[in-house]
Amino acid sequence: MSHVRYRLTGTSFPGTVELTVWADGRARLEHARAGGVRAWTAELDQAVWPWLVDGLRSAGFPHVAAPTPLPGSTLRELTVDGEDGPDGALGGSLLFGWRDGGEVRLEPVLRILDALVYQVGDGAVRETANELPRLAHRSTPDRALPPPDPGAPAAAAFGTVGGRPAYALSRPGRTFSLYGLPYGEDLGSATVTDAPTRAVALGTAGGREIVATGGDDLVIRVWDTGTGQQLHATTGHDGPVLALAASGGLIYTGGADGVLRVWDAAGSLGALADRHEGSINAVCVDGTLLVTGSDDGAVRLTDLSDGRTLHSLPGHPGWVNAVAAADGLVASAGSDRLIRLWDASTGQELRVLEGHEASVTGLAFLSVAARPALASCALDGRVTVHDPHTGTLLATWHSGQWATAITTTPEGRATTATGAVSEWLVTAGDGVRVWAVDGTLSRELTGAVATAVASDGALVAAGSPGGTPWFWRPADGSFLPETPTASGDGGVTSLAFDGGNLVCGTDSGTVRVHHPVDGVVAVPTPHTGQVLALALDGDLLVSGGMDGTVRTWDAVSGRPLRRLTGHTAGVTCLATGRIGGRVVIASSGYDRAVRTWDAATGRPLSVVHGHPLPVYALAFGTAGGRAVLAAGSYDGLVPVRDAETGEDVVVLGGNPGTVRCLRFHEPDVLAVGCDDGTVRLWRLPDGERVGETRLGDVPLALSSDLYAVTHNGLSRLMPPESQ
Repeated sequence: MSHVRYRLTGTSFPGTVELTVWADGRARLEHARAGGVRAWTAELDQAVWPWLVDGLRSAGFPHVAAPTPLPGSTLRELTVDGEDGPDGALGGSLLFGWRDGGEVRLEPVLRILDALVYQVGDGAVRETANELPRLAHRSTPDRALPPPDPGAPAAAAFGTVGGRPAYALSRPGRTFSLYGLPYGEDLGSATVTDAPTRAVALGTAGGREIVATGGDDLVIRVWDTGTGQQLHATTGHDGPVLALAASGGLIYTGGADGVLRVWDAAGSLGALADRHEGSINAVCVDGTLLVTGSDDGAVRLTDLSDGRTLHSLPGHPGWVNAVAAADGLVASAGSDRLIRLWDASTGQELRVLEGHEASVTGLAFLSVAARPALASCALDGRVTVHDPHTGTLLATWHSGQWATAITTTPEGRATTATGAVSEWLVTAGDGVRVWAVDGTLSRELTGAVATAVASDGALVAAGSPGGTPWFWRPADGSFLPETPTASGDGGVTSLAFDGGNLVCGTDSGTVRVHHPVDGVVAVPTPHTGQVLALALDGDLLVSGGMDGTVRTWDAVSGRPLRRLTGHTAGVTCLATGRIGGRVVIASSGYDRAVRTWDAATGRPLSVVHGHPLPVYALAFGTAGGRAVLAAGSYDGLVPVRDAETGEDVVVLGGNPGTVRCLRFHEPDVLAVGCDDGTVRLWRLPDGERVGETRLGDVPLALSSDLYAVTHNGLSRLMPPESQ
């Protein structure tokens, strides 16, 4: 057998996804969609090919009943280029729909292939579930897809600069430019990235006049327009967070981008200067010693007191999956199936430990009968316990089909069959299990798939592929009913306790800080998709992104405040207003739902469905003396609704093309800008059109005093007709 090809085509995602896996451990992923093809190549763990072959043989491929797919379902095609072997050839092709009848027999194979679709592209292609440990490494983009909007994206906003009316305009090649009103004189500009800017906002916060931008590089930047100083640039990992450690209120995260970042609950504190040449898969902290392991095979030791790299240990020929440090020793392990022990002070390799038949995925130092020990787990499902000073194998057993992580319970104690008293070991993989150090199973906390595990002695936490962290008390295995639910960030990739909180990294690039009882208490990382919308309201900066979240920030410091979830697709537009004396945020986008939130608490207030197409513009105002919220969509319609109840006041038709911007000119007069290059004025609540201006270009923003900004600059709008 030489290769397996897996192809997906459906209505739930754009284009066609094709994955090819070769017997020699290579993989290639292609995603063809409108505008081009993006592709990646990667190296796979040695466990992948045997797992695929066993699954195909067990299912009887290709002789598997596959009913005709239902209309509209995802089409999946599995093709195997087989060779004759002791059990016969496996060549053949099969076309089927998702989880229909006979396909269930192929479930183990599809589970592997679905995980590889996600992993080979480092999370960029999210059309399938990622329910297995990391099997794809050294992923390399082959071809880049052109930006989703090849029509030169631009954004604009009105506000003040130097105390005078002005507008900001972002265009290709320029992050932003500032111009005065009404003559358009140049007031300053900045170019800091080649990535398109999708959103810009002008406002006043903390006594400063500021401009904020966001776009395809996922970074939200804020400048003081008076001094030209950049106040902050909120960014995170460019890809999944693959490993983390937490200590003393600081969080250390390693990602697929090879960068080691430092955070606290308020946001990013920067990145270490030295970066790995591949994904960072493992991070641990012991006092002031930081240890990282990477796809480049290197183990790096860093002094946290001054940021100095102490040693770079190149002993592993493959990738490093796990590191651990204690009492002057450093342990590392990975795809070579060996555990290497190092002297932390000199960087000298002390010894090599064997015992696994597949990639090692987890390491943990512990105490066995008051003597130091080192535990490990691997994709062969085996757990080993060694004496790190002599290399003696103390115990070994199987924890399940495979294991992804291992930890200890520092304050828990269990009596083994021999009467010795030792720490418990907890493994994650195809279940979460608690073990005595001789391999005696104490209890199984869950039989569900777990991707990471951590313990602070009082609690054990495990992470799921769906994003939910689970919590148990290890003393009796009781499950905490207050366990937070999944928050839409993708699967949990890494966990660590610090000061009673659980820090959680995900494969979408998010870092969350949970309290086991109270839920999510901080999300220091920014958006994990394009930033599509920004709004400024005093000291409050609001952002919306392709990841479907709405974030709030302190506009001057960049400190994250809240993360609002509820949208099921990208957020394209935002607005703020006052209802009943409180600041309210409105958001909408590709899921066609208009949601409102209490800005101070983040509490959801209302949700209105009913738009048949995506929404691109929102505006608060008044109509007939009551607060209203207008929403403009791809279909040209503008429903104007009561801002509190969501009831329709009037629906404005007669706006050909997509509505791109909205602004209340005065009480009861709404300006509507469409991509046909026209701005129309409507009187509310009767819905009579009272003015129209043809611009000849798409309006990007409207002002309350009847100006419009297009790609080409400023235009004056015709005032409402006399009535």
